Amino acid sequence: MIDPTQMQANIVIAGVGGQGVILAGNILSDVCLAYGLDVKKAEVHGMAQRGGSVSAQIRFGSEVHGALIEKGRLDFAVAFEWAEALRWMPLLSPEGTAFVSTQEVIPPIALRDRVAGRVDYPLELVHHPRIRAIDAPSLAKEAGNVKTAGVVLLGALSMELSFSYEAWIEAITRRVPGKVVDVNLRAFGYGRRGKKSVAPYSARMPEPLVRKAWLHLEESWCKGCGICVNVCPERIWVLNERDVVETVSAERCTGCGLCEKLCPDLAIDVLTDLGSQALGHEGGNVLWQSN
Repeated sequence: MIDPTQMQANIVIAGVGGQGVILAGNILSDVCLAYGLDVKKAEVHGMAQRGGSVSAQIRFGSEVHGALIEKGRLDFAVAFEWAEALRWMPLLSPEGTAFVSTQEVIPPIALRDRVAGRVDYPLELVHHPRIRAIDAPSLAKEAGNVKTAGVVLLGALSMELSFSYEAWIEAITRRVPGKVVDVNLRAFGYGRRGKKSVAPYSARMPEPLVRKAWLHLEESWCKGCGICVNVCPERIWVLNERDVVETVSAERCTGCGLCEKLCPDLAIDVLTDLGSQALGHEGGNVLWQSN
């Protein structure tokens, strides 16, 4: 192994909000600093709380002048969510390795059709000879806390670097809260042993949403404010030439009830899973009934 004080590498840690990407980047940086290495780190985490992408680019060596990694110069990618790995594959060097969790976190924006369950999202892990797919969530659960999946992947990465086991343990102990140190250390150990590595696989499509819904509009109460038109996720309401709302593609209604809750004139009723009772709703005028 290379003398750790002479090591240099370009590493990306990537995932989505809440997976511990920033924590993992801090742990790796602490290990590098413990050996007197120059470390530069660039993070992207502005949309973390909305399920957005989070990444940390880390470069270390005897002297490093910038944190951003050029295309073809990435030595190791550590992806906490398997589709996030796809974003970084173009940067991977010919000799680079990607440690990829098989966890799937499909962002809400990718769900193009909530009724049919269709997503605009890659559902197959890219086949690449340098990918090591790891069932990190299962290992983390076995260690005692599924939230330690990122530390599992750090354990796998640690086997490719010359830093001592003790340096990693010290950094983890210093960075994580005291009450979860033990479970994180177990997860790190599982990652180092390389248990439950799996081959790339095809993900499962989300199950279609099946829900019966009935819509009722009391036209004489509608003043044409358009609130229902603007808040409907499926865009089933429109204003007609009389400035009264009516439905288009009403069969797409999922029964979320936003239009009913926000209508200031109480002109809309959304009835779900009530079977034939909807047809007897007082006031008549059932606009649409699901099959």
